Amino acid sequence: MILKKAPGIYCSNEHKLCRDRGRKATVKNRTYLCLLALLIGISGCVTEKLPPVTLYTLNPDLDAIKAAGDRENKSDSILMLGRISSTQSFSGTDMLYRDTQLSQNSYAYSRWNSSATVMLLSALVEALEKSGQYKAVVPYSSQAQSDLLLESTLFDFSHHINKNGTSEGVLKVSFNLIDSKTRRVIASRMFFSSVPASAANAPAAVMALNKATTNVIRELIDWLRTV
Repeated sequence: MILKKAPGIYCSNEHKLCRDRGRKATVKNRTYLCLLALLIGISGCVTEKLPPVTLYTLNPDLDAIKAAGDRENKSDSILMLGRISSTQSFSGTDMLYRDTQLSQNSYAYSRWNSSATVMLLSALVEALEKSGQYKAVVPYSSQAQSDLLLESTLFDFSHHINKNGTSEGVLKVSFNLIDSKTRRVIASRMFFSSVPASAANAPAAVMALNKATTNVIRELIDWLRTV
């Protein structure tokens, strides 16, 4: 007796194995393509939405300071400016703002081209040299022997944003004038300047902080004349 094979039911083990492998390969390829498309989509969103970072610098009005501080006779003293002390917040290039009394944040796509302490020290050296009050003004890295040392501590250099939408650029820094030979503190003073900003954004903050720096340097030069 001859057994007949029902049509559409019979298949060899070899055929089953081929079909199973084909199904697995198809599922694997589809999964791979989906993941690839997802990664391309994510990377495309990131590159399209992120704006470039804008760098800003501190550039106070030193010409106005020079005109206000000119003297006919220079002092024979050499003034050295020490490294400006500060918290870690002002040792980096983040542009900081405050929208509450206790919070401190930074603008995501705006940076200073150098730290606040470095920029302020550079502006101080140039302004005091232009003031004509000393024989020479040198930074702490100089090998020159100085007669006077000006130490400073930076407490605030940020954009303060108020609840009513107004804002100010705020600079707060203290100075100690020290006799280099005796190490005696001759005089000390805290300086504070708050300048209204035209808007609650990074460019307006830069303008306000530059004006605040100009104010503090002008007051510093006037103070040093009296001590």
